Amino acid sequence: MARRNACNERWAHAAPSVHPVADASARRDRRQRLLYAALAVLLGGPSVLLGGALAAMGMVGSVASLADGTVALPGQALMLVWGMAGLAGCIAWLGLSCSYLLEGRSALRTRSRAQWAAMLLGMLASLPMLGIGLWLGFTHGSEAFGLLLAGPSLLVPAGILCRLRPRA
Repeated sequence: MARRNACNERWAHAAPSVHPVADASARRDRRQRLLYAALAVLLGGPSVLLGGALAAMGMVGSVASLADGTVALPGQALMLVWGMAGLAGCIAWLGLSCSYLLEGRSALRTRSRAQWAAMLLGMLASLPMLGIGLWLGFTHGSEAFGLLLAGPSLLVPAGILCRLRPRA
């Protein structure tokens, strides 16, 4: 009896445990996450650093000028709201990206609607920077295209996350 159990255990470990279709799906998911990680580092990293810093500086500047009473309220309130939307989008994107890279597509469905809304709000906040960067790049020279790294380049990885969510 002991000999029979040892033989069964030996063959149990040799048999494949994963279905070929599931194995191919896991490889595809791993490849997609690696590609997303590369895009997130190349496009999202500079955008979060530069765009987040600009959003924070805009918020601090608008609060300081509102406290001094040196600038009109509507312009500074708009700058404060724009900075808050951009910073919220950067933080939400970081959270959603980390959850996708660590846990896969299923993690995107478990995140709160507020986190998705904050990322979409940040995407909307980056659209004026996209317009300004493209306009200045075409009219004043190619070095103005650097403004595209201050928020708009985050639109690519954020759009990928939005595309992956319904299929999770």
